[in-house]
Amino acid sequence: MSNTFNQSDNPMPAKRFSLPRTLKLGTFHIGSAFADLLTSGVLNRILISDLNIAAAPVALLSALRYLLAPLSIWAGYRSDSRPLFGLHRTPYIWAGRLLMLLSLPLLPLITVVLAANPLAPGGWLLAVLAFLIYGIGTLISGSTYLALIRDSAPPARHGLALAIVQIFLVVSFPVSAVVYGRLMPIYDQAMFWQLVLFGMLMSGGFWLFSLFGEEQRGAGVQTEDDQQLPFRQLLGEMWADRRTRAFFLFLALGAVSAFAQDAVLEPFGGDVFGLEAGETTRFNAYWGFGVLISLIGTVLFTRKRHAYEQTSTTVVGLALTALPLAMLAVVSFMQLQALLVPVLVLFGFGFGIYTVGAVSLLMAMTSDRRAGAYLGLWSLAQLIFRGIGIFLGGAVRDLVLAFGGSMMLAYGTVFLLEAIGLFVCIVLLLRVDVPGFARQTRATTPAPGLGAMAD
Repeated sequence: MSNTFNQSDNPMPAKRFSLPRTLKLGTFHIGSAFADLLTSGVLNRILISDLNIAAAPVALLSALRYLLAPLSIWAGYRSDSRPLFGLHRTPYIWAGRLLMLLSLPLLPLITVVLAANPLAPGGWLLAVLAFLIYGIGTLISGSTYLALIRDSAPPARHGLALAIVQIFLVVSFPVSAVVYGRLMPIYDQAMFWQLVLFGMLMSGGFWLFSLFGEEQRGAGVQTEDDQQLPFRQLLGEMWADRRTRAFFLFLALGAVSAFAQDAVLEPFGGDVFGLEAGETTRFNAYWGFGVLISLIGTVLFTRKRHAYEQTSTTVVGLALTALPLAMLAVVSFMQLQALLVPVLVLFGFGFGIYTVGAVSLLMAMTSDRRAGAYLGLWSLAQLIFRGIGIFLGGAVRDLVLAFGGSMMLAYGTVFLLEAIGLFVCIVLLLRVDVPGFARQTRATTPAPGLGAMAD
């Protein structure tokens, strides 16, 4: 591959990799974890296990925001070509995060109404409204935040910057889970109100700290030609590339397979092993610990690799994520509670390796001039199919249970199907030509001397 960097493909000025700045940007995910765990973990546990509501409608609520995922491409495209107040990324990020904060006070209201009557239309309408607002906010801000991370680093360090930021997300979920578990060891309506207010304060504070001063007015992202490219034409051009379609399919199946347990993992602990809310909330800490160890280790081991060289890392991560899920199915089938925590840690260990490899490939499969649009497309692949996976996890659990299966069989079936899907992902990934895409777009080739500056 040529070492000549085409400046027309990357109009951004040469920049240094700044570890302190990347760490500051990473604190954004501390706030994200405190917000997301309220909607994806705590509320699911309350509705399914404490209020005895069926898992499928609750999972559908969690999946609802992901079904709006096309907004992520639109937001990325707008942030590439339509700055607000002279800023490309941060106005879109803030608009989305403010919507997320506004939705959180609705969560305790949902539990109040549904606790009185699980079939109350008002309670479900309120739930749909809350998750729609939260989802729109997530989608508007998610891809634009990824683009901001990419803008902050030279091409040779795109994958490293995103991996460092991911470490914050991985660390923050188990930490926030422990904090929430201690603040509300058993479900109590008054304590849930306090928990939500605390989560809002933590989320907003960290988002403000992370984004403050991180974008300069008038900083260019696109050339004038790119600004005039219509949205539909841009999508058609991106989708016409076979490699783009293949990578989209890989990300989609990976999202379905890796997150089908998202809405049922904590109820699994309550239904199969009789664990209390505080104990099942700590499930996030167990697998998050495994993710943290492997993610940091993988980043250190692969830090000198270009993003497009991470296919083998991703394959190893997929295999080591699938195997513990298959083991978790056995734990459920045979009620092997003694193995529950070790298997969750192993699941996290594999998922951490998979995450480093996948986010690196994601950066390699992104054109510099259209970073927001490409990252929006990859966010779409992950988010909408993550939502489908979450719903399918709850639906499979309920379906097996309805046909006379036990709780052990119902949850174990979900975990086993996830493992199979991840093994299929390995086959799909090996058919994607990531290096070829990277060479063509010059997304990973540093300008002369740029790599040295990044060090």
